[in-house]
Amino acid sequence: SEVLRWILRAFVFPVLTLLIILVVAFNFIPQSELRAFAAKEIGRRMDRQMDIGPMHWGLRGLSIDELKVSEVPSFQFGTLFVAHGIRVGWDLRSLWEGLDIRKKSVTQSSGHFHIEDFKNPHYLAHDFSVHWSLSGIDSSLGHLNGWAKLDQGPGLLQNIDRLMATTPSAKIALAPILALMNLEKLGILKLGLPDLKHWPIQDIRGRYSFKNGRMTIEQFAIHSPQLGMGTTGTVELGSGNLLLDTQLHAAQTPVVGALDVKLRVTGTISNPKVDMDSLKKKAFRATVSTLLENPGNAKKNIDAAIKNLFR
Repeated sequence: SEVLRWILRAFVFPVLTLLIILVVAFNFIPQSELRAFAAKEIGRRMDRQMDIGPMHWGLRGLSIDELKVSEVPSFQFGTLFVAHGIRVGWDLRSLWEGLDIRKKSVTQSSGHFHIEDFKNPHYLAHDFSVHWSLSGIDSSLGHLNGWAKLDQGPGLLQNIDRLMATTPSAKIALAPILALMNLEKLGILKLGLPDLKHWPIQDIRGRYSFKNGRMTIEQFAIHSPQLGMGTTGTVELGSGNLLLDTQLHAAQTPVVGALDVKLRVTGTISNPKVDMDSLKKKAFRATVSTLLENPGNAKKNIDAAIKNLFR
């Protein structure tokens, strides 16, 4: 009992006291000053401007009515995104058990994150949420264990090539689609890929597990009446190495047939590579067939097509 009393006096009570002080300070210091200070400090680290709307804070979570983030370095260069209804929740027991006082860090965390609606020039989303329970957290992510899940309601992707340039995660997830788009631009092979300048999304589901720094993508699925996509595989978080399999589905249309393609993504997080061997062979056969059936039309661009197929 004496040991327990010492632990309570030395650690638990001080931490709870600090949290109570923060809650009191949050309620007595003018919120406009707190928001301006937070926006300035976070924005300085991101090299962007921020506009933080009304906040609501408690022991188990934080909510923000509206958040605006600029392009680098200020709103004069555009708005990166606008989000409404942001909620972040955490499990106090998990934070306490994962608190490393010597290193001034948290090695364990359980919680959730939710955005009612999110908008940037290339991506619109409603009811986006992430839940997680993780341990072994460090700067390298090479020892991470646990799980996470992602869910999103209706949304819209626009100009995915530009979206891929804004974030590594989008670059990895959408690399197979961009590869197919480039292949169709040749005009030799019609894969059945719809126009993705405006890609309406019904929902997105992601399920992930982590073991010693390896992330296993058990499910990442984009459901859409226009183009559906499913991805499974692994990511080594320490090294960034990828090994992913992506399946694409599109219904038949009056212009093109149904699409059912499987692609492999390798490389690294910063430089994903799409294995196009099977599609290149299929495209080459289609090119030769076109040449035999209608040599006059195919001859005009056959040389360029062959170069692009095997570059």
